[in-house]
Amino acid sequence: MQTQSAAPIDLGGGNPAFSDKVRREYLSGAASAPTTMSVGGVTVKTIALLVVLVAAGAWGWASATEPVAVDAGTGYANTTVTIPGGFWLASFGALFVGIFVAVNPRRAALLGVIYAALEGYVLGAISAMFDAQTEGIVGAAVVGTICVFLAALVLYVLRIIRPTRKMAFGVTAAIGGLGLLYFFVFILSIFNWTWLYSDSFRTIGIVVTAIAVILAALSLTLNFAAIEAGVEAGAPKFMEWYCAYGLMVTVIWLYIELLRLLALLSRNR
Repeated sequence: MQTQSAAPIDLGGGNPAFSDKVRREYLSGAASAPTTMSVGGVTVKTIALLVVLVAAGAWGWASATEPVAVDAGTGYANTTVTIPGGFWLASFGALFVGIFVAVNPRRAALLGVIYAALEGYVLGAISAMFDAQTEGIVGAAVVGTICVFLAALVLYVLRIIRPTRKMAFGVTAAIGGLGLLYFFVFILSIFNWTWLYSDSFRTIGIVVTAIAVILAALSLTLNFAAIEAGVEAGAPKFMEWYCAYGLMVTVIWLYIELLRLLALLSRNR
């Protein structure tokens, strides 16, 4: 007797890589394939994409930092940090490649690697700028990202946190509200409103960024649930690359928010 796999629960957590369409068409097991995705396959491919991301990040870091002629001492006194020439090209390239991957998950193997390289270059340059202002902040953000990822994974595996539709809706709505808030602050920055540089706004920024870190951690939990549902439903093998890409997107967001949070805390001391 042939049984039909149930569609995975709607658990995107605000990550566009795990949209309703993707989960319905690719993670439901409806597409016939000789092999199906596995947790081990997703793990290996996620590590591969992160290796590309880190390697490209080192390139972006090196492109953003240049030694100066006069040795003024140790640390960053003898280096200057600038936006590298290919920064904006890589930024827009990552945006468009990310859209292409979301439109056609079958191409995630190739486009996911390209996205990791472009995004890594951008993150490397940004990280160099943050680290030039506060030495050691990037290492702390990386360690924090790893710790939050492992904590979210353990909480999910032990079923201490159980993803539900209500939780997914709440996280998605909160992320949408956070995006609107960031857009509003961006508009205010255009008019150079002095309150944006006050201590009170910095305190608000710390609270908002801490909330963003929590949302990113919850999004990881929801991503784990979507991947597990796809494995149980017998989703096609190529979805391993796509799920790895989706996890990488959430990890990048988590790293950026932790970097911003640590920068705000260091300025608040």
